[in-house]
Amino acid sequence: MSAKIAKEISAIERGLGEKVGMVVMKGAMFFIGFIIAFAWGWKFALVLTGFVPVMAFCGGAMTMALTSGVTAMMRAYA
Repeated sequence: MSAKIAKEISAIERGLGEKVGMVVMKGAMFFIGFIIAFAWGWKFALVLTGFVPVMAFCGGAMTMALTSGVTAMMRAYA
């Protein structure tokens, strides 16, 4: 039982290890980009900030479409 749990934990660590670092890095890049944009040209950055919800919605829709496509592909392959 403990060997199975250790194996599962190891698989989770391998799966999440790189992804967590990428999320932190991309989040930092996002916020640093905002800071630089507002320091460089705050008026233009303020206008573009209004499009963040639109971009978030499009990203979510794309994620849902890709997820459903991959799920359908996996069912067809199985």
